[in-house]
Amino acid sequence: MPTMPSILVVDDQVDNLKMLFNTLKPEYRLRVASSGAEALTIVRQFESPDLFLLDIMMPEMDGYALCRRLKSLPGTHETPVIFLTARDRPEDEERGFEVGAVDYVTKPINVRLLQARIKAQLALAHQIKQARQVLKASNSLVARVIRERDDQETQNALLAREIAEREQAETALRASQARFARLTSELSDRLFFFTHALDGELMYLSEGFKQLLGCATFEEVIGRSWRNLADWSPESLRKVNEGNWYWVSQGDENARFELSFRHPDGDWRQLEVHAYRIFDQERDQELIEGIALDVTEQRAQDARLRTLMRAVEQAPVSITVTDPQGDILYVNPYFTQLSGYSSEEAIGKNSRFLQSGEQSHAFYEEMWATLERGENWRGELINQNKQGPLYWVESTISPVFDEHGELQNYVAVKQDIKDRKELERIREDVERIMRHDLKAPLNAIINLPDLLLMDDGLSAEQREDIQLIRECGRDMLDLIDLSLDLFKMESGQFHYRASRVDLMKIVQTACAFLAEPLSRKQLSLALHHNGQALSLESAAASGCAVAANTRLLLSMLGNLLTNAVEASPPGETIRLDIREHGAHGQVLLEICNCGAVPAPIRERFFAKYSTYGKANGTGLGTYSAKLMADTMGFRLSMTTSDAEDRTCLHLRMPTSTP
Repeated sequence: MPTMPSILVVDDQVDNLKMLFNTLKPEYRLRVASSGAEALTIVRQFESPDLFLLDIMMPEMDGYALCRRLKSLPGTHETPVIFLTARDRPEDEERGFEVGAVDYVTKPINVRLLQARIKAQLALAHQIKQARQVLKASNSLVARVIRERDDQETQNALLAREIAEREQAETALRASQARFARLTSELSDRLFFFTHALDGELMYLSEGFKQLLGCATFEEVIGRSWRNLADWSPESLRKVNEGNWYWVSQGDENARFELSFRHPDGDWRQLEVHAYRIFDQERDQELIEGIALDVTEQRAQDARLRTLMRAVEQAPVSITVTDPQGDILYVNPYFTQLSGYSSEEAIGKNSRFLQSGEQSHAFYEEMWATLERGENWRGELINQNKQGPLYWVESTISPVFDEHGELQNYVAVKQDIKDRKELERIREDVERIMRHDLKAPLNAIINLPDLLLMDDGLSAEQREDIQLIRECGRDMLDLIDLSLDLFKMESGQFHYRASRVDLMKIVQTACAFLAEPLSRKQLSLALHHNGQALSLESAAASGCAVAANTRLLLSMLGNLLTNAVEASPPGETIRLDIREHGAHGQVLLEICNCGAVPAPIRERFFAKYSTYGKANGTGLGTYSAKLMADTMGFRLSMTTSDAEDRTCLHLRMPTSTP
């Protein structure tokens, strides 16, 4: 049974060693070392491995220095070295190849690509070793023939032995070539091998070039320059040509570069090329051999990961990643801004260190129970800043599973809701003021007049004044209750109940409230009901029932009429037209006034704080009217015309409750 190839993995990170050991163990004999010194000790004490996997960034002796040492040792100077590193700058890669590495794999590691590169490098090393053995055997044969040419019998015997050895070597070579052919066939969708002259003329291509480059046959490409092999991008071709000239002229042993090309299907793809110089004795010339790997998907994934990382780093929310026990592995910059802890202070600690103690043990037990069921947890947390203050965050914590369904991490996204909590506090304060601080004195204002009116000695004028005080108090109480209702409408907490309301009485009351501003601007009201003109005094006798809330309907009509009064030029008429559509179960109320709505606010006429040209305008009148209309299921809209210099508000109301 053939012995598995051996690999020595050198990395100062235990997690990386574990990952590589578990990944490669099924196919290779592995030894691991956590430093360059330990790796050299292993090399001296044990049989030299078939390949080295070296991390670059290690203390005391980095990967570059270790590679130089290995290349200086007799037993390992030809052993292939693959660098594993998070560095991806061109100068780092150039330096790696300068010290003798044959490949360069960037972290995070694509396991399948790493395995393919290891197999390719071991196959190439094995081919070289076999070829050298054959060459050595051949040279030995020639020397023996020359040395013993005078002894025919000895020569014949020796020749027979050497022929047998050559046959064995050729058999081994054919077996090796068969294995190489199987390797290239199995990986034809990911890589191909090539050989070309120094001037670029192609001499050999493995099967994979057809699929990767979209070529049809070998006859189409063999004998042509590799520069005509595909539709290379001008920029990548220029860089390779410049680098290739330097590489060939300076006699470097190997090179690594990338080529972008347009595939016949129209997509742009990328190849990562690893090449080296050889001397072909049969042709008596130097050649260039190598391997080209399709890294299109990997580069796209790298780009997506970079984009994702930038998004995470720049996100205006706190993002943390922990292990299954809750120990922090990563925090983004906003985490530091929110918590006051730097990444160095947070990483390695359990996320419990952020707890403020304001939430119960049962609260956290419920949270962890949700997460352990594999579900997302959403809720609000009270955490404590490094400087001491507490802060509120709205959190979403999600479990992350690997391809086998095993829990790997938790990701927590936390949004600062300090402003929202402050608004909630202000709302509670306002509600308290409305419900208690203002209502308490109003009770006296409303109830005391009833006691005063029990005095039989009051004059008619005094009674009228006292009744006015009582009505004003009740109106103020209604305003307070309405303001609370509007807040509930905005927050979705208002419970609306409709009843049958006489619209004509509501219109009559609303118009009566506007008597003073109408008189001040010399405006008049024209009321029509189903096409018939009515006076305000006789409006209540007409009757027109709608399904509404009396207080909301009165307030809404008051706001709409007030808007019409404010927008009308002095001396004009405001028209109120009420039409009943019994077949549709609706009543249409139109309020029309002179004056077109200014163009800048037409699109946001009902928006909150939308006002234009009013010195003391708040932009809340039409907004609150629309809010109340929507709450009651009415349809409120506006039309305006510059040509007619006129604006109309259209209000459709149901006649029956749902």
